Amino acid sequence: MKTLLLLIFGPLMLFAQSPNIQANLVSSAFSSIVDIAHANDERLFIVDGNRIKILVNGQVLPTPFLDLTNQVNWVMAVAFHPNYAQNGYFYVKYKANDASCVIARFQKSSSDENIADNNSQNILYSYPDNNGHEGGDLEFGKDGYLYTATGDGASGARNTDGDEFGNAQNMASVKGKVLRFNVNSPNLIPIENPYQQPNDNIPDEIIATGLRNPWKFSFDRQTGDLWIGDVGQDSYEEVSFVPFGSFEERNFGWSCYEGNMLHLTQNCPPNQNTLTMPIIDYAGYNFNGNQAASVTGGYVYRGNKYPVLNGFYCYADYNSGKFWLLKRLPNGTISNDFKGVLMNFPTSFGEDKNGELYVATFDKIYQISACGNEQNITVSGQITTPSFYNALNSITSTAIITNYSNVLFSASNKIELNAGFKVDNGSVFYAQIDSCR
Repeated sequence: MKTLLLLIFGPLMLFAQSPNIQANLVSSAFSSIVDIAHANDERLFIVDGNRIKILVNGQVLPTPFLDLTNQVNWVMAVAFHPNYAQNGYFYVKYKANDASCVIARFQKSSSDENIADNNSQNILYSYPDNNGHEGGDLEFGKDGYLYTATGDGASGARNTDGDEFGNAQNMASVKGKVLRFNVNSPNLIPIENPYQQPNDNIPDEIIATGLRNPWKFSFDRQTGDLWIGDVGQDSYEEVSFVPFGSFEERNFGWSCYEGNMLHLTQNCPPNQNTLTMPIIDYAGYNFNGNQAASVTGGYVYRGNKYPVLNGFYCYADYNSGKFWLLKRLPNGTISNDFKGVLMNFPTSFGEDKNGELYVATFDKIYQISACGNEQNITVSGQITTPSFYNALNSITSTAIITNYSNVLFSASNKIELNAGFKVDNGSVFYAQIDSCR
């Protein structure tokens, strides 16, 4: 049970500090998870091998929603049409048995909402692959368009330069790109796509270039901003950010750059000032004691359960199990806080319909929560800056909150406000009772 107390004497503002986070096991009934999605209802749809399974109230339904076993090589991702409740359309990206990458539309069964019509497949788009980097994700944006990010098709073998086919900066290739589709249009191409000039030798579905292996990307459900986790070669992993409404004609730099480091200068565009550099990068194999690294892109938290997480982009590293919370602050600076090693091999993140955040390993689904490390906290004296306090058990306070500060208390069992506790006019106090165990 969750109890909230909110005393507002001024506008609620975002907290600059990042909270502690914890991964809480939801289900261990899987074997090969690579994607998590929702259809704007209470269900989570889990891509597990070549099956899409339904997880509801912590239980996996016995019959898969869609089973493509023996029909495809592997399923990468699933995305549900914004009007899924009305039309029943959903979209699957998979690698076919001929090694091509395919985006296909399916429809739910007319008789059972928990089963798809396997015979409804309509292939919308495909492109050949070289059994190299494929990217893999599929997401609907705030604009209602369907997006995918493709890998550069290279093998990415250790101690090589990478991008051996030169695809990432080759505008004639759809590899190493962001592609955008209007699934409600017969020709699939949104009118805003920038490369639609006749005879330009640029596929009309391309909107951005310069990616290596963007395994996971996401859109901020509140702002529509784009976040891409792009797996590096040997030197740097990176996360890129693009504000909503400015996706077109972006060049993310690979393989001229790897992260913020010059890499293959012969692949640089004529004007490097036009490149969109990563919002952060971190050390890969060459600068990490020869320890493997591979970024798993996440989501900006916009749920209601943990308001202290609001606006933080949560992402992880597949090889190390490390997690971070990243935030773009109002003054333009970046907060990027390491939050610890939470699990082995995080493969994918996802949201439910309420914006609560989930993360998966190959065999397990976890929900992310905000929590503290201390059992009991006593807060006294004056609080004059935006602050939050998390306790695994209880918080006791006689504090005076002043100077237009915004303060959050979060504890699992008890928040006790004793004589002397005060919130001055213009400040905000928020108390949350919610278990983080």
